[in-house]
Amino acid sequence: MEIIKNLKELKKSELVSGSLVLLILFNIGNVFSYLFQVSMARMLGPVDYGTLAVLTSIIYIFTVPTMSIQTIVSKHTTGILVKKELGKIKGFFRYMIKRMFLIAFIIFVIFSIVSIYLSKTLNIPIGLLTLTGFFIFGAFIYPVATGVLQGMKKFNAWGCNSILNSFVKLVFAILFVLIGFKVYGAVLGFILGTLISFFIIIPYIRRAIYVKEIDEKIKIFSKETIATFLAMLFIVIIYSSDIIFARMFFSSDIVGKYAVISMIGKIILFGAMGIGNAMFPISSEKFESGNKTRGVIKKAFIATLVWCGGLVLGFLIFPELVIKILFGTQYLSLQNILIYIGIAFSFISFFNIFILYKISNNKFKLKHIFYLIIFLSIQVVFFYIFHKSIESFSLGFMFSTIITFIGSLILIRK
Repeated sequence: MEIIKNLKELKKSELVSGSLVLLILFNIGNVFSYLFQVSMARMLGPVDYGTLAVLTSIIYIFTVPTMSIQTIVSKHTTGILVKKELGKIKGFFRYMIKRMFLIAFIIFVIFSIVSIYLSKTLNIPIGLLTLTGFFIFGAFIYPVATGVLQGMKKFNAWGCNSILNSFVKLVFAILFVLIGFKVYGAVLGFILGTLISFFIIIPYIRRAIYVKEIDEKIKIFSKETIATFLAMLFIVIIYSSDIIFARMFFSSDIVGKYAVISMIGKIILFGAMGIGNAMFPISSEKFESGNKTRGVIKKAFIATLVWCGGLVLGFLIFPELVIKILFGTQYLSLQNILIYIGIAFSFISFFNIFILYKISNNKFKLKHIFYLIIFLSIQVVFFYIFHKSIESFSLGFMFSTIITFIGSLILIRK
């Protein structure tokens, strides 16, 4: 009865309307993202696609600033709106753009140097790694704009821009690969998608841009922002490290096929992120206004359970059909691990919701990073223990994510 009551309340809530908008629009964007992956998998073949999958995992790690900056900007924007000081958003936006560009340049230089070592370790040309490094600029600047949209709860504009980003990435990647740029062309698609969508997003925040500017600054390296950054870092590493470790343990052909299964599993996570992204400004606004937020996380968990449960059931019953429709028959040899990967990304989805909720209520502290280090260490240990076969590797990934979610509930409750 309690679940039925919660479901009825869920239908009427702002969280549901925001979540549905983002879920629908983000998943339309995800369709283009998956068309990108499908196209690249078919056009490049398992070996080159395995290389692209590793670079994509590196790009996901670059998106740590995207998630962290967007979370920080969204929370600060919500606080400004509660106080009805719209002019401060413009000053804050300009301040963050300047600071993020400078930080991105420094990190790009560092990554270019580190690429010399990565090139040998991952057996990837240094030029390809350096090109991938240019995505750092987009990873730091783009989320400033999307964070303002999220904080202002402009879910339609944010979702539409996400679709544009994925569509531009797909079109340019296919074009460049057809021309003969291969993996270089796919990476260029990533970079151009983010760059173009950033400039197009500006008119959507004109309400904040075309007002009298009021200076507004925050301490980028405060305890709160560092805690948020590290939390997002661990989330991204947890959901992208499986590809990188698979590259270390298995042949290029197996890695390419595993990358496809992992990408299908990420459908669960990326869809659930729409729920988390809608929950965050709502929970943050309620917290800033002094209202209770417990109901928000409860509804978010129920919505995530419905989403993840439905897809995991589909993976269990129709694994061959899912893989064949999305990526073709050449990846069917690993269909038996799809259910494990689906369960793994489901628990990562719940973990992401939980951490975002804690951040929105200022209850995620720097001291909690110690627990995340433990969870990440467990994942790495499991990868090493269970790498005798790709099946056992997938089971190790699944078990580590279950431990991460349950452990976070126990250790980061207060």
